[in-house]
Amino acid sequence: MSKYQYDVIVIGGGSGGLVAARITTALGARVCLIDKERLGGDCLYSGCVPSKSLIHAAKIVKTAREAAMLGTAETEINFQVDMAKVAARIQGVIERVGEAEQVYVQNVDVKFGQAEFVGDHELSLNGQILTAKTFIIATGSHPRIPEIPGLARAGYLTNQDVFDLTRLPERLAVVGGGPIGVELAQAFARLGSKVTIIQGPDRLLPKEEPEMSGVVADALGRDGLEILTGTRLKKVSGESGPKQIEAMRGEEVIQLEMDDLLIAVGRQPNLEGLKLEAAGVKFSDKGIEVNEYLQTSAPNIYAIGDVIGGYLFTHVAAYQAGIASRNALVPIGRKKVDYRALPWVTFTDPEVSRVGQTEAEARQEHTHIKVIHYPWHDIDRAQADGETEGFIKLILNDKGQEILGAHLVGARSGEVLAEITLAMQHKLGISGILDTIHAYPTLATGLQSAAFEAYLSSSSLASAKKVLGPVLSFTG
Repeated sequence: MSKYQYDVIVIGGGSGGLVAARITTALGARVCLIDKERLGGDCLYSGCVPSKSLIHAAKIVKTAREAAMLGTAETEINFQVDMAKVAARIQGVIERVGEAEQVYVQNVDVKFGQAEFVGDHELSLNGQILTAKTFIIATGSHPRIPEIPGLARAGYLTNQDVFDLTRLPERLAVVGGGPIGVELAQAFARLGSKVTIIQGPDRLLPKEEPEMSGVVADALGRDGLEILTGTRLKKVSGESGPKQIEAMRGEEVIQLEMDDLLIAVGRQPNLEGLKLEAAGVKFSDKGIEVNEYLQTSAPNIYAIGDVIGGYLFTHVAAYQAGIASRNALVPIGRKKVDYRALPWVTFTDPEVSRVGQTEAEARQEHTHIKVIHYPWHDIDRAQADGETEGFIKLILNDKGQEILGAHLVGARSGEVLAEITLAMQHKLGISGILDTIHAYPTLATGLQSAAFEAYLSSSSLASAKKVLGPVLSFTG
C-alpha cells in the first residue's frame, strides 16, 4: 500500500493548475486538484477570456460607428450600447470556454475548499487530512489595491468585477497604464464611456519600447481618452453618486469627478490561508521563492504561475506547469525554465507584441547590435485591411543573424509574433524567417520583409559581395 494518498496534489484550479493536473495524470500519477470554489481561475472569469470578449465587442461598436466612412451607411450611426447584453455575451463566452476546459480534469480527483499545509507531505482540507508525495502550488494572484484615503469607502472596480457591469459608466477613471489598464480603458471608451487614465510613470506601458508606448498613446487619444501620465492618485471621496478624485502631477493638483473608478496597478500573489510555514516553504510579499526548476525551499513542493511573481501571464503559467510536472515526477534529466524567448501581447488596437530583449537591454549585453525598423503600412495586407498603423522592430547581433528581440505594434501583431518566437526558441536566426515561404498576402509577410531588410545589411551578404565582386567584374 502506498505511503501517500496521492502522487501529486495541485493547489489552484486556474490555467497553471489545470495544465499541471492534466500532465501529471497523463504521466500515470494519482492526482488531486484543489481550488477554493471553482475551476478556471482568474484568466477564465476575470482576466484573458472576459477582457478579450469585451475588447471584441468594443471594436464592433467602433466599426459600426465608422460605417459611414466605409461607405456602408449614408448617415452616421448613433446608438446606445446595451451593457447588460454585452455582459451576458461575456458570460456566455466564459461558460463555453469553461466547458471546454473540463478535459483537463478527466481522471483527476477534484476537491474544493481552503487548503492548509500541516507538513511538507500533508495538508488539511475541510477538516480532512490529505497526503501526497509531491505538491504543485498554483494559487494565482489578485489585484493590488493601493492605500489611498477614501478609496475603500468610495468604492472601486477591479478586473474581478468590471465584467459584471450591466450599465455603461458615463465617466470612468482608470488608475494604471499597464496592459490591463490600457486594454480596458480603450474598450470602455469605444463602448461610449468618457475615460481618463491616471498613470504614475511618465508614459503608458513602461515595460515596452518607448516608441511602442507612443503609438498606443496616439491611438487612445484618437478614441477620445484623456491620458494623465506622471500623475498619482491621492484621495477619493463620495460614498454614493459621483466620486471626487484628487491626483497630483508634480506640484499640480488635479481634481476629477467620475462615476466609476477602475484600479489596475498590479497584482499580488494569493498566499493567504496556505500556511506555507508549516511545510517549510519560503515566501515574501512578492510570492513563493523557487529555483530554476520551479522547486520551493521544500524539495517536494513546486510552485508555478502568478503565485511566484515574475511574468504574470496565462501562457507562462502553462509553460511552468509543464516544467514543474515533469521535474516533480521524472527527477532524472530535470529541466530548467528558459524565458529567453518569452512572448507577450497587450491587446489594444493596435496590438503591442514583444519577445526577447529591448534595445536598451541588448546594448547593455552586446557591444554592437543592429536595429531594423519596418513600417506596418508597407505590409500589403495591412493596406488592404485599412489598418496601417505601427511597425516591426528587430534587434539583432552585430552580424545581423541572431535575433535578440522583436517588438511589433500593429493590427493582430500578436498572431505574427508566434513565428519569430519559434525562430528565437530554436535559434534559427533571421535566415530561418527569410528562407521560409510565406503565404501572400498575409501580415506575416511583413515579418519576412523585415528579415529581408536585415539580410541586406548583414555580414553574410557583405561576404558574398566580396566573393562575387571579382567574378562580376570579369564577366562584365
